[in-house]
Parts: sequence; structure tokens; C-alpha cells
Amino acid sequence: MDPVSSSLIDVRLAISVGVPALIAVAGLFLAHGLNARREVYNKRREIRLRGLESAYTRLATSAQRDWTEDLKRQFESFVAEIQLYGTPKQIELTIEIVKALSEHRPHVSFDSLLENLRDTLRKELKMEPVKGHVWWYRFTLPEWAKNQTKEIADAPNPSEQ
Repeated sequence: MDPVSSSLIDVRLAISVGVPALIAVAGLFLAHGLNARREVYNKRREIRLRGLESAYTRLATSAQRDWTEDLKRQFESFVAEIQLYGTPKQIELTIEIVKALSEHRPHVSFDSLLENLRDTLRKELKMEPVKGHVWWYRFTLPEWAKNQTKEIADAPNPSEQ
């Protein structure tokens, strides 16, 4: 075999083996990069969902109850969690609640924020949307809530007048 034919065969062999090997190695790097990116996304999503779930639970637990020291600490943690994990709208709603509480308003509703958190969590978890307001059951209402309920019950019914 002449040297030209031998070197041509060596080049063809190198190309036929080398090119697929390079493609395979490049594919491995690409797959690893995409997999790492997906893992980071999933971890961020998991952490955010856990934070929002905790925030929702803390706020729902605080609603329609007397403010014990433990509930106050939970609410403070809720505010921090929303600032960290919440959407701009959720942060805005939290600011409104905090302002209302600091101004000692007689009625502060958590409903719009709880609804927003509920809807965000259900959407992220790919669950069916829920229509309507949030609600909860309390075995014992705080005194101020009992007074509001009594005032509503004692108020004259406009349809009877």
C-alpha cells in the first residue's frame, strides 16, 4: 500500500471515529448543562412553594383569632416569608395589612391575600382552580368577632321593614 492511500485511510478512520465521539461528548456536556439547569429551577420552585405554603398556613392560622404572643411571632414570620417568596402583588397586599394593623383599624381582612396565595399555590401545583372566597372554621371565636356577629344578628333586616 502506498503512503498516500495509507494516510487517506487513517484520515477517514479518524474522521469516522472522531466526529461521532466529539458529537457524543458535546451531547453529554449539553445534556448535563440542561439537567443542571432543570434541577436548579425545580429546587427554586420547591423552596418557593414551601415558603408560600408556610406563609399561607401562618396567615390562615392567625385569622379570626385573638393575637397571642405565638400568633404575633407567626405573623411576623409570615411577613418575612412573603417578602422573600411572594409576588409583587402579594407583597403589596401584605403591606396593606401591616399598615392597617399598625394603624389599629378595627377590621383588617386577610381574605384578598389568602385568596391570592391559595390561587398561586394551586396554579403552581397544577391543581384545579377554586372559585369563591377563602373560608375557615373556628371552634371558638375571639370576643371581638362574637360582638360583630351579635351586632349583625341584632341589626334590623331591611327586607322586613
